[in-house]
Amino acid sequence: MKAFRNMAYAEAFALKDKISSGKGQTISSGVLFRDDIEIYLYFLDADEEISEMKAPYDNLMIVLEGELRIGLEPPVILNEGDAFILPPDTQVSIHADKPNKYISILLPMERELIKNVEKSKKIKAKDLIDYRPGQIANLTMVKSPTLNLSVIAIDEGEGLNTHSAPGDAMVVVLEGEGEIVIGGEMHRVKEGDTIIMPKDIPHSVKGVTPFKMILILVK
Repeated sequence: MKAFRNMAYAEAFALKDKISSGKGQTISSGVLFRDDIEIYLYFLDADEEISEMKAPYDNLMIVLEGELRIGLEPPVILNEGDAFILPPDTQVSIHADKPNKYISILLPMERELIKNVEKSKKIKAKDLIDYRPGQIANLTMVKSPTLNLSVIAIDEGEGLNTHSAPGDAMVVVLEGEGEIVIGGEMHRVKEGDTIIMPKDIPHSVKGVTPFKMILILVK
């Protein structure tokens, strides 16, 4: 059974294209529902908002397009490519100053899962990790028996050799261009692209240019 809903597997696509837009509307689409992680895509038209809410989750938000305002004090303005971790039980509203699309990754409250990243602070998602010349760098944000969430930086010409994974894995490209081979078929991916690698299917990843990605592996 596929973990990610309404998504093509082993095919590159723009994640922002997987959520509709509409004048004067707020639209959401569920991508993944599990006890340990939920993922949603949102569209908010200009001047629309999600009213004050408080959820018992860490909420990792990444803006895919447009501008979003987090109603903290002072407010936090997020633009395309910005990431923000909203801590559990934080009373907040989410407002669109301009039409925008974003991804929301919700994590459970039973224990502290997100690590190595400061919460309640705006940062460019691609700046979560630096390149290392001739090397591959991996920043682990979440690691549990059923879930891995990492940010990976691959220098040009470097790569992860052919292997298979014990679960479906979603790659969100943050910067650069890469080649991902899945089951012998090569896919060229670039900033803004997403691709899902199916469980137990051999795959490899190579940096065509210096290349950064978020990897979400659900087991």
